Amino acid sequence: MNGPIFEALKRTLKAKGVTYRELGERMGVSEPTVKRIFHEKNCKLDRLVEICAAAGVELENVLGSMNRGPGPVNHIAPEIERRLAGRPALLFVFVMLSEKFTPEGIMRSQGLSEASMFLYLRDLEQLGLIALGRGLSAKLLVETPIQWNFEGPLRPLFEMTNKNFIGWAITHIEKEATFVSFSRRMRPETAEMVRREAEELADRARLLAHHDQHTTPEDGLIGYKWTFAFGATPFEAIMPIGPHPRDAGARMEDQPSPAKGRRPLPA
Repeated sequence: MNGPIFEALKRTLKAKGVTYRELGERMGVSEPTVKRIFHEKNCKLDRLVEICAAAGVELENVLGSMNRGPGPVNHIAPEIERRLAGRPALLFVFVMLSEKFTPEGIMRSQGLSEASMFLYLRDLEQLGLIALGRGLSAKLLVETPIQWNFEGPLRPLFEMTNKNFIGWAITHIEKEATFVSFSRRMRPETAEMVRREAEELADRARLLAHHDQHTTPEDGLIGYKWTFAFGATPFEAIMPIGPHPRDAGARMEDQPSPAKGRRPLPA
């Protein structure tokens, strides 16, 4: 049993960004001593409690999170994605459920009635995505995390939600959101390094959220969204620059059509 406990502790330390050296300093022991404990995966209960206290986590929460670390991604059947694409609200309810929102939490955040919530849950049950319990309780029948097909029928909805989020973030900078956007020229090798670092940060954020969801009551959790896009920018597509209207040498098909009743600008 000690093996899974120490694996869960390792995930906790990684999520919190605590090194063996820092843990040892908090416990008043050397780094080699901490490494030995984790290597042997065996210690007395009081020492285990001490490690948890130094890591800033309750032992019972570590025990509860054993074998519940983020697993491999799962996919939704194409036919189900197609049906969800025709019902955006139903998709959003399912996405929130997959992000560990309770039906009551969804009701509060969206201002839904119990009747609406129940009907949405029943529709998701008919799609085989959840199993209804008593009242408004629901059990996911799809393992999380879910990897959606961004090239499938749901693409327009994902584009819409991310555009809406970016628009919201821009209007709430320094208040409730962070928005960073810039373009720089760099070597492909540098870009690959940046991409890997961003993915590592995203993995850490997912792990931190996973632990929070298993150690914090729902009313102490707030939904946060991460949207990251990085790539060799097609400037001609996102920042098109047509011929100058006074460019006499520009091809006619490149020139915008003059408004009806108005003469084009002279060359």
